Amino acid sequence: MNKTILGYVPEESPIYSLHPFVRVYFLMIVSLFPMIISSPDWNFVLIIVTLILLEYSRVTLSTLKLYVPISVSMGVLILLSYTVLGGRHPEFYQVFSLFGIPIYFERIVAAVEVYMRILPMIFVMVLFLSTTRERDLLVAMRWAKMPFTVTYLVAMSLRAVGMVIEDFSVVRQAEKARGYDPKGKSIPYKLRQFVMYIIPLMGLAIRRSEEFSNALVARGYSFTGLHRVKRPDYVLTKYHFKTLDGIIVLFLTLSLVLLVVARYGYGMFTLEGSLTMKLLREWLVGGVG
Repeated sequence: MNKTILGYVPEESPIYSLHPFVRVYFLMIVSLFPMIISSPDWNFVLIIVTLILLEYSRVTLSTLKLYVPISVSMGVLILLSYTVLGGRHPEFYQVFSLFGIPIYFERIVAAVEVYMRILPMIFVMVLFLSTTRERDLLVAMRWAKMPFTVTYLVAMSLRAVGMVIEDFSVVRQAEKARGYDPKGKSIPYKLRQFVMYIIPLMGLAIRRSEEFSNALVARGYSFTGLHRVKRPDYVLTKYHFKTLDGIIVLFLTLSLVLLVVARYGYGMFTLEGSLTMKLLREWLVGGVG
């Protein structure tokens, strides 16, 4: 696995044979699926499909443990916000009481539904970050004929993230060289130290931005409409949009259209008919209602 700004990507993967635009388009389209699907069952199927794609892409699944704390903490926050902080609703069925706070069945179901919508989005984003390099993202934008100013802004943002990480490491090494040891310090003290890092990092960022602007002027770049000269794009010559890429884009588009029709036209993929809803009702409510 190789470390990039976006994440860890495998050195060799069959997914690299696809055009970068297809991978970006996959992220944009498939991320919409959980927003349309209410049923946790089908969202779980989407997670399984994403895991299969991760395995097919030769992504080391052990890297998923980096995202486990985020997923778990998000689930806990969603459950607490919907149940403990959800208020009192006499019209709902109370499952039990927690320190005098009523916990309702309907609020638990709502928390499960929201969490099972967010979790597939996380997995899809992990798949994208694990199979896409910074250059791939720029190639996809250039192939889609995005304005040069937009692609330049994204490129500089990605480049700036990398430099900020390097500058942050330099600042930390400078502190250690001066005898600073964060071990044994309290968390509030460490937080204050991180806030103090903003000052040198901002100074370095301003200096870098001035260097960038001077370099662009020296090379004759112009963001205005005064010089409408077609810019040669050498990097696009290294990527070719093949028939398979077109088929995948068409398949994703049709899948989204059919999903919208099935969900809002025929009432499919709803929470009421899901197996998860039936199991929760049998477990928490039993024969009531």
